[in-house]
Amino acid sequence: MGLIHDIASRLLPPSSRSFHGLYSEVLDLRNDVRVLGDEIWKLRTQNMDLQKRCSELNDSIRAMNVDLETHDVHSKLLLWDAVRDGEEDVESAKKHFFGRLPRAEGDLRLLQQGNSRLLFEFDKFCEETGVCYWLMFGSLLGAVRHGGFIPWDDDLDVGMMREDVQAVVAAAERDERYRVSSVFDWHAHCWQLRFMYSDEMNPCFVDLFVFDYSENDGSASFEQMLSLRAEMIDEMDAKESLSGWRGASYLAESEDASLYGEIRDTFQRYRLKAEKLNLIKPTSCDAGGITWSLENCYTASDGILAYTLDDVFPLKRLPFEGFEVAVPRNYFSLLEKGYGDIYELPKDIHTHYEHVAKSDLAKEETRSAIKRKLLAD
Repeated sequence: MGLIHDIASRLLPPSSRSFHGLYSEVLDLRNDVRVLGDEIWKLRTQNMDLQKRCSELNDSIRAMNVDLETHDVHSKLLLWDAVRDGEEDVESAKKHFFGRLPRAEGDLRLLQQGNSRLLFEFDKFCEETGVCYWLMFGSLLGAVRHGGFIPWDDDLDVGMMREDVQAVVAAAERDERYRVSSVFDWHAHCWQLRFMYSDEMNPCFVDLFVFDYSENDGSASFEQMLSLRAEMIDEMDAKESLSGWRGASYLAESEDASLYGEIRDTFQRYRLKAEKLNLIKPTSCDAGGITWSLENCYTASDGILAYTLDDVFPLKRLPFEGFEVAVPRNYFSLLEKGYGDIYELPKDIHTHYEHVAKSDLAKEETRSAIKRKLLAD
């Protein structure tokens, strides 16, 4: 009987009550669809209005940018005209303007003086060790534009060939006056090397950046190096055995020799990959250029850090805080390559990164350690 009833319910017309119930549901559904359609139309109208407002806002922003750029140009014209001496041309006025900027004061100036003293000693140390270095980045810019530190800068950057860095590290281990801080930095996935005084209360340092020889200075080769570095970083991030580095952030060998060794070996393995790909060379034989090493920190704003040998060697000397330091042979063109017009008004006066925290520099024991070196000899 159940089967017959089921077949009948499917084939015979529905009852009047069920039919009216179904019809009512259809009407409700049609009403819901109409309401939904009205809401969609409202949303479309609101979206069109929003798009119109966004377009108007973009036009206003573009107009404001034009006004700001125009105001900036006008202000600079007035500034350079105000600082000109007599018939002096604008380029000369710019150079004199930066040369006359007041030096830093207080604790920042003390740190700059301490770093300058260390750089002076580092220069002699390299000469005695038989190795070469050259100023880079803001330190080179300061030497060319200010004859010393940029007034708001607080650190020193130098480039060195890999074998020369190794020689400095070995020589410092035999010299009780100095040490080379060797730390793996998780945040930048880099090998941070700093030439420092043996007195750990003295925060002064010179950053050492490693360069390798390359066949040429082509941008394509450098892009390949960056791709290889990105591959290395992905491996480091994914490797469970390196998770302790993430927790430590800055890792010295004395803190965890095993982990330190694994990180060092990873850098070494990728450097050998770069050699096999002919991106770098182990020696200067048949080299036409030098390139930023895989171990160094790097951001996209750094640009292409690959140079011909003739760009850098033979090195020249420029004044820096009252003594002479080594700079690349074509230092001005390298600065323009990295910074553009170096006599444009800078934008980092209030945003420059503090390498030594103000709170640390304010400590009397820190100040005393720097002053002891300045008063020595």
